[in-house]
Amino acid sequence: MNARFARPSLALSSLALLVLALAGCEEEFDPGSNVSSLRVLAIQADNPFAAPGETVRLQATSYDPAGREVTWAWLECSNPASSSVDGCLADIGQATLDTGALPLLATGPGLDGIDLAISPSALDELPVEARPNALTGVLAIACPGSLDLASSTSTGWPFRCTDASGVELDLHDSVAGVKRVFIRSSDRNQNPTIGSVTFDGELWAADDVKEVDACATDEFVFDDCEGKGDHRIAAVLDPPSFEAGSDEFGREFAEQLIVQHYATDAIFEDEVRVGEQPETRFVARQSASGQELRVWFVARDDRGGVSTAERRVRVR
Repeated sequence: MNARFARPSLALSSLALLVLALAGCEEEFDPGSNVSSLRVLAIQADNPFAAPGETVRLQATSYDPAGREVTWAWLECSNPASSSVDGCLADIGQATLDTGALPLLATGPGLDGIDLAISPSALDELPVEARPNALTGVLAIACPGSLDLASSTSTGWPFRCTDASGVELDLHDSVAGVKRVFIRSSDRNQNPTIGSVTFDGELWAADDVKEVDACATDEFVFDDCEGKGDHRIAAVLDPPSFEAGSDEFGREFAEQLIVQHYATDAIFEDEVRVGEQPETRFVARQSASGQELRVWFVARDDRGGVSTAERRVRVR
């Protein structure tokens, strides 16, 4: 595995374009809730707010409908000028230039989680006025094949993702994104807690595979299927998930939470719901007849906390 960029500035520019393009790499007109290709639905940090010297566990929730083995790479960007993807990429590029090596945390097949060590001097290295924005970013790359951290000769990207036959895969088959871990001396942020999942108002256990009917359409228009096999579902958040108070810098906060919905072949009335009113309706598409579908709930707060739940339905 090559852990260097031969041409860091060009490589980083290419990766920035790649990450931006990935946001729109689903099939045309498909909603973001439709999981029809490799997707990374969330990356959870067990401590979204970490103290200097602590170790944070990062764990991805991902799914590939094709069942391919996914190779991962995790790269660190410490206190980037911006917490955006571009800011993380710029920090990685500068670190590569300064040290001559890519700030690679780990890479390997099936490596969908890593331990991230926060520097004991992470806050000491910053001026006092910059500490409210202190964070460590982690760029995660998922490839359903072999991942080579070297510039592609055919695309110019700073990595090559190839299948078992050596054919280079395109944007529809690779995923990249950034997870932020905020650094605080005393503040903590708990991940949202999904206390229960409901199906038509009743508790839906994780091992309970519901049987449903399909709507007679493959279009992603819920109104066409209302009353034709649709069901009410919800990921109900425990009240402590809605944190509020004053942080270590004296700033008042009250978390805003949302629940996102994903499925392998279904239509949602609302792909995203606010945490206080999480219920939505969904229905299986006609193409799902005779299949078992996966449904995911991803709860997020606005301070980096995230939790997930998965359920399954069998379509008649």
